[in-house]
Amino acid sequence: MKTLHKYIAICLCVLFVGGLNACKKVEHTIDDEIVSINESTAASLQIGKKLKVGFITNNVKSFDFAIEKDGETLMTEAVTLEGNQKITEREFDIPLDESYIGEANLIVSYQSGGQTITKKHPITFLESTPAMYIVGGSTGAGWEPSNATLMSLYDAESKTKFEIFEYLTADGGFKFLPTNIDWAGGFGKGTTAGTISEDEEADNLTVEKNGFYRVRMDSEALTYEVLELKMGIIGDATPTGWDADTDMTFAGGKGTYIWKITINLVPGKIKFRANDDWPINFGGTPSEITHGGADLEITAAGTYDISLDLTPGAYKAVIQKK
Repeated sequence: MKTLHKYIAICLCVLFVGGLNACKKVEHTIDDEIVSINESTAASLQIGKKLKVGFITNNVKSFDFAIEKDGETLMTEAVTLEGNQKITEREFDIPLDESYIGEANLIVSYQSGGQTITKKHPITFLESTPAMYIVGGSTGAGWEPSNATLMSLYDAESKTKFEIFEYLTADGGFKFLPTNIDWAGGFGKGTTAGTISEDEEADNLTVEKNGFYRVRMDSEALTYEVLELKMGIIGDATPTGWDADTDMTFAGGKGTYIWKITINLVPGKIKFRANDDWPINFGGTPSEITHGGADLEITAAGTYDISLDLTPGAYKAVIQKK
C-alpha cells in the first residue's frame, strides 16, 4: 500500500508540473512574408481610368502585380516597397482597351518560405463613358496628357461629337485625346482641311491667330472645326434692348475662360450670346449657366459688374450691382 501511495504522489506531481508548463506564456512573432489586396480596392472600374489598389504587406521587399482575364495576362508590374511598409497604395493606368471589359482578377504573387504565393481580388471592368480631351501648347493644359482638358458631348444622340470653349494661341498646336492617361488613340491633323487623323505621326492642329474659340470634333467622322467667338450681352435690361449686343471683354489668356463687362442696366432680362447671333447663347441661373438656358432676371436699375465663366463643366455668371 505504501508503494501505491508513493506512485500516486509521483503521478500527481508530474501532472502539476505539466499543467504549469501548459500555462506558461508563449511569445508569438510574425516573420512570414505576407501580401494581400485591401478589400477596400474597387470592385469595378471604367476602362481608360486610373485604378487605385491598396496592399497590406509584411516582411516583403517586393512582389508582382498582374491583371488577368479569361486566362490571359493583360498587365503585369513589379512593385518594390521602401523599408517595411505595412500598408501602401499604388495607381495603375488602365488603357482604353475593350479587351479589358468584363470580369477579371487582380493578382499578387510573392515568395514566402521558398514558395510562390498567389492571391486574387475580383474586379469588373466597364465600358468607358464617352470622353474626349484637348491638349497642346496652344492650350492652358500644355502637352502633358494628365493635364488635358475634358470636352463635353454637344449632341445628346451621339457618343462621338465633342466640344469645348477654349482660348487658343497660334503657336504651340493642339490635339485631341480619348483619355488623359497617355497618347493612345490621339487625333491630329488630317490630310484635308477640317479633318483629323488617328495616325500617331499626324501633325498638330493649329489656329491662325490667338483667340477664344468654340472647338468641335467628331471622332467617328474624323472632322473638326474651330470658330472664334466674341461674347456679348443682350436683353431688354440693356441699353440696346433685344436689338443688339453690348460687347464683353475677354479677361486672360491660355487656361482662362472669363468674359467681363461693366454696364448700366434697368429691370428686365438679359442673356449672353456669341458673335451677335443666337446659335451660341447662354442663360439659366448665375450658379448654373447652360447653353440655350432661360433669360436672367435683373430686378433693380444700376451699374453692374458682370462676368461669364465658361470653364469646362462649370459654366457660371456673376452679376453684381455696384
